[in-house]
Amino acid sequence: MKQFRLVQADDAEVYRDGVWVRYDAASLVVGDIIRVVEGDVIPADCVVLSLGMDHVDLEGGGSPSEETITVDSRLVTGEERPRQIPQHKTSEVEQSTLFYGSRVLDGAAICVVTATGDRVVLSKLIKQQRWPPTSDLTEEVTEIGRLEMQNEEISIEMT
Repeated sequence: MKQFRLVQADDAEVYRDGVWVRYDAASLVVGDIIRVVEGDVIPADCVVLSLGMDHVDLEGGGSPSEETITVDSRLVTGEERPRQIPQHKTSEVEQSTLFYGSRVLDGAAICVVTATGDRVVLSKLIKQQRWPPTSDLTEEVTEIGRLEMQNEEISIEMT
């Protein structure tokens, strides 16, 4: 339980009704747009839309950013080192997926929530009795995330 408390997010910054507001992390739903910054615990499984604090390029236009976000997922996946996620314009989900319970070490990102509650990768690992990790589960976690994304249709609505 002590280790689980380390991966729990208290709240989340969510884009609702045209403004950024703080909500209880348990109130997030699939499709919510959230902003994560240095020091935050990722409040749900999500995919990076844009790096930085303000801009979300939903149309895919414009020039790619040189920014990165550094995320420590070792308490979730058992990976040895934090990951640096660069801004990219590919469909490779594993490069831009952030998992519930990971911690942002550096940078900021705007993301879309892909799973909450018992649908997050961490919950699946707990059900499989594979958490806390005793080895690097990065590949398995990536595959679980990919399968979950295929099973969910996520619509992004910005008003």
